Amino acid sequence: MKLAMNLYEIVHSDNKAQTLNYFPQVRSACERVLTLADGTTKLNFSSCDYLGMANNALMKNAAINAIQEYGTNISGPMIFCGYTRYHEELEKRYAELFQVNHALMYTTSYQANIGALPVIAEDIELIIMDKLCHVSLYDAVKLSGKPFRVYQHNNMKKLADIIKNNMGKRILIVSDGVFSADGDFCNIPELCKLKSIYSDIMLYIDDAHGVGTLGENGCGLVEVSGCLGEVDIIIGTMSKSFGSTGGFCIIRDDILAQKVKYKSSTYNASRSVSPGVAAASCTALQINQWEGKARRAKLVELVTYAHQRLEGTRVNKQLSVSAVIPVIFETVEQAIAVNSYLLRHNIMVSLFVPPYVEKNKSRLRITIIYHHTKEDIDTLVTVLDNAIEKVIC
Repeated sequence: MKLAMNLYEIVHSDNKAQTLNYFPQVRSACERVLTLADGTTKLNFSSCDYLGMANNALMKNAAINAIQEYGTNISGPMIFCGYTRYHEELEKRYAELFQVNHALMYTTSYQANIGALPVIAEDIELIIMDKLCHVSLYDAVKLSGKPFRVYQHNNMKKLADIIKNNMGKRILIVSDGVFSADGDFCNIPELCKLKSIYSDIMLYIDDAHGVGTLGENGCGLVEVSGCLGEVDIIIGTMSKSFGSTGGFCIIRDDILAQKVKYKSSTYNASRSVSPGVAAASCTALQINQWEGKARRAKLVELVTYAHQRLEGTRVNKQLSVSAVIPVIFETVEQAIAVNSYLLRHNIMVSLFVPPYVEKNKSRLRITIIYHHTKEDIDTLVTVLDNAIEKVIC
């Protein structure tokens, strides 16, 4: 295969797109096993349904009832005519969960970032962000038009040096919580320490992969780090752990929250999620109150087991400690070959290539979910280790 440097080139380089499993034709609900259009079944390690709620009966019934009550579309922005009782209740539930007065719901967490961050940055003079931030954060920072600096991944010394060299400026520090492609954690306590040392710093954490999976109450890495009262803005999603759709923005400062509410274009100039989705999300947060601790405990057990089983294999998972486990390869071709081997053995993972990850760090991303079994993980590890041996060694 010709050396391919981006997704389009990979798909079209030799007309073998079917071996990559992009846009698989799924014909079953999101579970540990997926049925595809060709009738085959695949053990699913590509889902972000971390708490196993995407096919929950209570959530489905809530969505159906809301659609019967309000229809399938709110037919206008929430600011004018689309703020149903389900949308109102959902924002209240977000605020209660994170112990703030105001929370904003968005159609996706991507829209939350590109809508909220530019407004928040209006009074900011410099944005400093982790190199491995999600693409939505890069897009949001660019939209803000503000000067920005990037520090090496989780390098707190480099971050501190940038801050020292910009003393007196109003600074916004931006980072993922759980990093979406690497599965490691942002050092949130150290960010809070820097905020306490230097004035005029705000902290903005996108914790899409941490909210739901981590914390006593499911508030994510910020909660686990003991910093809920210190991080200024938290972005979360309903589309992963909570099995629904949509993003949200938690803002601790009431005045800033009102400013974002009225100035964020993706909040008030765009349709929100449907009434059915809003109702399903409300129910998801109820389930989190009832069962969240137990679901997280089981997930932690499975994640711990997966990391233990991968020790001693040929897998390079870098510093991952979460339900997101990367398998790093030196070349795009190696990642594709191992991915194809897994598919032939009826296992689905996620294939990441440049520009979505760094050059020479193409990877397969494994995600562990509540519905997996230890036997599933054993199967994955055995097939994956065999694949790497055959393809690379």
